[in-house]
Amino acid sequence: MKIRKYQKGDEKEILSLDRRLETHPWNRRDLSNWYWKYTDQNPSGASFVWVAAEDCKILAHFAAVPYKIKVFDRELRASHSIGALVEEKYQNKGLLKFVGDKLFEDLSENGIPFTYGFPNDRSYGLHKSHMGYSDLIQFDNWVIQKSGINKVHSEHVGSTVFKKIDNFDDAFDELWRSCSCGYEIAIVRDKEYLKWRYLSRPDVKYYPYGFYRDNNLKGFIVLKLYQEDKVLRGNVLDIFARRDDGDTLSELINGGLNFFKEKSVDEATCWIWGNVLIEDILCNSGFERARANVPLVIRVNKDFENAEGIKNNEHWFFAMGDSTEIF
Repeated sequence: MKIRKYQKGDEKEILSLDRRLETHPWNRRDLSNWYWKYTDQNPSGASFVWVAAEDCKILAHFAAVPYKIKVFDRELRASHSIGALVEEKYQNKGLLKFVGDKLFEDLSENGIPFTYGFPNDRSYGLHKSHMGYSDLIQFDNWVIQKSGINKVHSEHVGSTVFKKIDNFDDAFDELWRSCSCGYEIAIVRDKEYLKWRYLSRPDVKYYPYGFYRDNNLKGFIVLKLYQEDKVLRGNVLDIFARRDDGDTLSELINGGLNFFKEKSVDEATCWIWGNVLIEDILCNSGFERARANVPLVIRVNKDFENAEGIKNNEHWFFAMGDSTEIF
């Protein structure tokens, strides 16, 4: 058995391992998703992918997707660890840790200062006890049922418009520049990132909408639909505006609920961290708070100026769409 970097062609064996381990019916990964997520289609660069292989068979896999993240007054290239996979007969033998050690060494050597991730129930303990991660955020799940969705009314008046986004243009770069000062730690939501994240994914369709006042973009929201048996579910994946602009944030959430109403969604959910105003608007809009078993963990790969600051969740803004592993 050899622990090594990804080699071209490994992706088929990696997906075969994924299929053997992940039995849930939703968000199934395929080759088109793999190339979108792991290659240099990502404007922040190709992912760091490590495997344990024996002959031509992949027995374990662990990877990190790079992201451009605003950390206080700087923009850094950090990463999101995903795809912790170990063949069943090799589980609980330390193999994932050995693959992880190589991955983290690679990240450090390439100047990636920190990594966050969403470990599943099987790997959460290992991430913390043997891989250097610590708890960062435990998300609440905001939920609204069909009865609450159906109560929403469209209220756009005058020079305001809530409309579908077909292309993330320069206005989104300007929105990020003008609003990002209110967010201490957040993924950089510039047009190139947004195009890749929400318009380029080949296997899942997202529904981004912008809110405009006097033809000026004030904020955006990104929505998702998926069918689970007979239940049509909706997600609020991202919502971004000036953090204290309650009028815009309310219009975005109201517009999202109108979209769900038009699509006859049975239940919509959102988990978000770092803006109490958004939580207040969700509550006033009919969402109810429930505990979600979604732990976000973080590790420092190399020493840097804000190595301690990033471990304080009070500095973070985080939305569902900031994970390419889950959503």
